Amino acid sequence: MNYSAGVKTPVSNVVMALMVLVVLAVATPLFHYTPNCILASIIINAVLGLLDYEAMYKIWKIDTGDFIAMSGAFLGVVFISVEMGLLIAVCYSCAAAS
Repeated sequence: MNYSAGVKTPVSNVVMALMVLVVLAVATPLFHYTPNCILASIIINAVLGLLDYEAMYKIWKIDTGDFIAMSGAFLGVVFISVEMGLLIAVCYSCAAAS
């Protein structure tokens, strides 16, 4: 978030940490009544901004095997768990190397 906001100094991390603490202290009770689908849509919207399609295309062109390992890790993390996503990528990389 700092990078996309154009932040130049590390002081922004302190400001961001303080703001997160304030929001957690004040606004957390308000989220209790928010439906899970609304919270999920907020998270999905935030994650879509993190995807770099140009970098994905470059990786596809340079090394398709790495792209498949990356995609497997991403899909495993999103749909199963972090551990399973990493396991998928490691297993594919080991299978592709041999």
